[in-house]
Order: sequence, then structure tokens, then C-alpha cells
Amino acid sequence: MPQTSKNRVSKVAFAFIMAVFFMLIFLSSTFFLTSKRNIPNTEKDQYDSALRGSIITKDNFIVASSKEIFRAEIDLRSINKNKLDLFLKLFQIYSGASEAQMQDIKKRMSVKKPKSYNFILLQNLDSKHASYLRELAKKLYVQGFFKAFTNSNNKVETRGLSVIEHKEDRTYMGVDSLTPALGYTRSVLDEENLILKNVGVKGLEKYYDECLLAFQNGKIQGLKDIGGNIILNLNSVEKRKIDGCNLHINISLRLQKNIEKAIDKKNADLKANEILAAVMESKTGRIVALASSRRYDPQNRGKDLSVLNASAIEYGYEAGSVIKPFIFATALSVNKIKFDESINTYNGAYKLGRFTIKDDHPATKMSPEEIMIYSSNIGMIQIAKRLNNFEIISGLKIFKFGEKSGIDLPYEQKGELPNPKKIREIEKSVLSYGYGLKTTFIQLLAAYNVFNNDGFYISPRLGDKFYQNGKWTDLNDTKPEKILSTQTARIMQELLISTIKKGTGRKAYTEGLIIGGKTGTARIAERQGYTSNRHNASFFGFVNDGKNSYTIGVLVRNPTKPYSYYAAQSALPMFKDVIDILVQEGFIELIK
Repeated sequence: MPQTSKNRVSKVAFAFIMAVFFMLIFLSSTFFLTSKRNIPNTEKDQYDSALRGSIITKDNFIVASSKEIFRAEIDLRSINKNKLDLFLKLFQIYSGASEAQMQDIKKRMSVKKPKSYNFILLQNLDSKHASYLRELAKKLYVQGFFKAFTNSNNKVETRGLSVIEHKEDRTYMGVDSLTPALGYTRSVLDEENLILKNVGVKGLEKYYDECLLAFQNGKIQGLKDIGGNIILNLNSVEKRKIDGCNLHINISLRLQKNIEKAIDKKNADLKANEILAAVMESKTGRIVALASSRRYDPQNRGKDLSVLNASAIEYGYEAGSVIKPFIFATALSVNKIKFDESINTYNGAYKLGRFTIKDDHPATKMSPEEIMIYSSNIGMIQIAKRLNNFEIISGLKIFKFGEKSGIDLPYEQKGELPNPKKIREIEKSVLSYGYGLKTTFIQLLAAYNVFNNDGFYISPRLGDKFYQNGKWTDLNDTKPEKILSTQTARIMQELLISTIKKGTGRKAYTEGLIIGGKTGTARIAERQGYTSNRHNASFFGFVNDGKNSYTIGVLVRNPTKPYSYYAAQSALPMFKDVIDILVQEGFIELIK
């Protein structure tokens, strides 16, 4: 074989051998890289926790909102001891930690045998400092501040500075304002991402809990780069974060706070257990204010658990003379009253069983109008006698006594009505002026509204609308129910207006406004019976200016100032204060 051919064969053989050699090296390297050896994990899950929705007033104040609270932690095995001091100095700058907090961190780090390698540097970080620390973590990762270590699963990993959301904090801008109607939340563990989330317990927070709850947490899953950032590509998985709904309510915070301030001032004088005041749009049922003197800070609730209850819906009581218009309207509806007649009122003193009932305005006889205007108990007893048991109870049921009003608050009580089959004559008599049944403040507000709404009953409503996923949902969809003839409703309205002009409600009279209403004073029943020194005082009515109309309720629970238990001395002046505030805030205008 010629020499040139041999050389050519030798070169080809050498090239083939080298190619095989490099192929073997490549295959070995590939096997080595893809085998189950101790290499850092390159996959990462990143969560973006959805938040509970906000509660927003009619005048656009965010009265309840949620924010993320973070903690900073590190695995002690990852710390490069040579750079620890510099790491701690940078951590303090980026986290805003105080000197005392840094001393605590150093003290805890100095423990020789820690119970866990997972070391919490700082808790309760806000989103701003959490963002700063995350930027710091990326820089420190690149600059070798952290080293790889073998974990319990025999895998090598590098855990740098981790900034983790650990709870959702619920904040209330108005502190105690709007409580107890606003309600409060408690923390529960979200099993998906081990974060403490808020769930409603009382008030609006509870009633609209399903809507307000975070709907879907965000999640990104994929490979991470050298800086620890997730690489977004076709293989990464992304789930969008959807927060809870933003609930808009009918209450005006400015009006609410002014009424709260007024009832606090009034109660400093009356020294009552509680004063309640509410304002409702007569035509729509929208509650624009629902105030109580027994308020609390939802973030710092005290030990007195009773203050957490919404008395407007959870406290049932015998209301006294504010019940009279409903008995009167019932008798009117079944033609048991004639306005041109005179009813015997026994000169202001009437024997009922072993008791003597006395009127504050004694007269031998009264017209039906005078009985209502001057709040004659004796006159109401005579009217009630004309009704049989089923008529009187059915009449009260027409106004929704004995059932829930339908207001959007949890734990509403429905009150109590006596069984018509078991009512004795004396019980029917006291029923006519508000004893022997239990009602709630909100039931009375909704019932009085019928007289100012042409005989239509409408459920009170705090929620206005909510926004979620780019869509608005209206909550004011309650349909009015006709429960009283227009004629009877207007007669009752005029009687209540006359009560303000010349009867027991004269202190509420305001020139330029159409005002109607009724006082009610009732002893509070105890286990041993009725006591002479504990009373509830009420005033329910309405105010109109020709364009706007509002139904207003005031309840003063057990005022202890001498002689203030009379509704005319406590609830009625507070009712007048509420009207003045409505004028001041532009909700109602004086008729010229």
C-alpha cells in the first residue's frame, strides 16, 4: 500500500478515535449532570396571597381594609460566617429594624445548638420593607453571602434571605366608628399557603363574609435563574390573584361620626346603658346612619363581650307607647274607629286588675286623634277592647313584628308576640300600650317607615353594592311590600305629624320641616317583675322636606339621670339633634 494511503487511513482512524472519545466524554458528562446527584434545586414556587376585600362608605372612606404582613427568615446553615456582620448591617438598613431588635437577633443567633435551623430574623414587616428586603436578598445571593448545604433529604440547596407573608392584617380606619354594625374578624390558618387569614365574626364582616373573603391566591411556578427569580416561559405555570369583593355601604361616615359624637355628648348627661340612633331613607330602605354609644375598636376588643353585640338587632325589649300607632292602625283598618266619636277615658284614671292606669293628660273623653296625640293609655285600652285576640296579633304581624326585618346583619332576633289563643283581657289591654311583646330597635324603625312610605314595607339595608372581577352587583334589590292601604298610612302619618305639632312630641318641632313621631317609655322587666327605676325610652318618627324623606329611630336604654327615663326628656331631644345634623350635613333642606 502506498505511503500516502497509509497516512490517509491513519488520519481517518485517529479522527474517528478522537470523535468516539469526545462522544464518550459528552455522554458521561450528560449522565453525570442528569443523575441524582447533589445539585441545587432549580425549581421555585412563588405565591401572591389574595386579600380580604375592603368596606367603603357612601362618601368613599375605606373603613375596613387588609394588608399583607411579612416575616424575614434564613436557614442558619446557609450563612457565610465570614460575611455575617456585613449581612446583619445591611439587613438593619433595609428592614428598618431598631437597635433593640438587632440586639435580640444577635442574641438568638448566638445559641450554640438551635432547636431549628430555620431562623426568623424579624416579624410584622410591612409590604414596603418586605420589598426592600427582597431586593437585598437578590443582591446578596449573587455576591455569595449564602452557601450551599445538604438538607435532610440529602439534596444540596442554598436558602438565602427569605421574605414570607405570614398573615393578613385587618385595619379599621375609623377605629371604633360604625361599630358594632361594622363588626370584626378573627384569624384562621389558610391551609394552602400557611398564612393567617381573616374571617368575619360579627356585623357586616360576618354577613358579607363569603363575598369579602379572598377568592383565589396567585401562584407562579417555574425554573429560577441565578438570582432566584422565576423564569417565565411556556413551561412555567401562572395563576392570577383574585382578592375578595370591595363592599360599598349606604352609610355616610361623616354623618355617622356626627351622630356618634352627639349621642356620646347626650349620654354623658343621661348616663344610660346605651343610646341607639338610626336614619333610613324612607323610599329605599337604605340605612345612612346606625350609631351606638357602645362602640369598640375591632382591632383591640376588650374583655366586655356584651359590647360586641349589635343591640339594634339583638336586644329585644318591651317598647311601650311607640307600639300604639300599630294597634291604632289595625283598628282603623278593620273599621273599629270613627274619627267623629268620643271615647271614654275615665278622667285619666282606670282600674285594670289590681292596678290603676293613669294618663299624663287626664280627660273624661277623648277623640281617637287626641288619644294618639296625647298618648292616652286608657284610650288605647278602650280601642284594643274592640279588637279580638286574633285581630290584634294579626295586625302586629302585618307590620312584621315577630319576624326578622331582613336587614343585612347576622344574628338578628325576631322578637316575641303572645299566642292569641292564650291572651287574657288584661294582657290585651297592656299590649295596647306596648307591654307583653318583645321587639327590636330595627323592627320598629322598619315598621314606622310604613307610615312615611304610603303603606309599603321595605327591609332596611346597609350594603349598597360590591365590586369583584370587574363587575358591580347591586345590593339594594329589596322589593317594597304593600302591607297597609295608602289611605290608612296617610292618616297615621298625619296623626304622627300632629303629635309633633301639639302633642307629646313638641320638642322635635322644626320650622320648615315636616316631622312626625311618637314617644315611648317602658319599664324594664326583671326576673322579679318590673322595677320602678329601670326604663327604656324611645322615639320613632320621620322627617320630610318635600324632596327627601327619612325615618329616624332613637332608643335610650336605662338612663340613670333623675327623671330622664321619660322619652320626652331623653329620646325626643336626641331625635331633634339627629334632625339638626341631617339639616347641617345637607341631607334635608328647610322648606321656605
